[in-house]
Amino acid sequence: MKTRKTKKKKFNIYMLIFKVFVLFTVCSSAYSVINQGMVIREYKKEIKSLKEQIKQEDENIKKVKAEIENYKTDEYIEKIAREKLKMVKPGEIIYIDINKREVE
Repeated sequence: MKTRKTKKKKFNIYMLIFKVFVLFTVCSSAYSVINQGMVIREYKKEIKSLKEQIKQEDENIKKVKAEIENYKTDEYIEKIAREKLKMVKPGEIIYIDINKREVE
């Protein structure tokens, strides 16, 4: 009879080791899945943020292109020539107020 008890004990120890191994495997797998889910969520937030930045930069590019096109117009070139370079059209007469002080 003693041999039967010994066999039962060994069987229970192997079963216990097997159960612990399965439990460890399940827990580590669950941890990995949860951890990867959190990493994926962080990456999705980063992607969303980067897409928003791209959208803002595209809008800035459109504004700069519009400004560049404006700089190419004759009206803008004339305005700069008159204001910054003090140029006049042929036949125009310029009057300068000598009593007025120029503020620079």
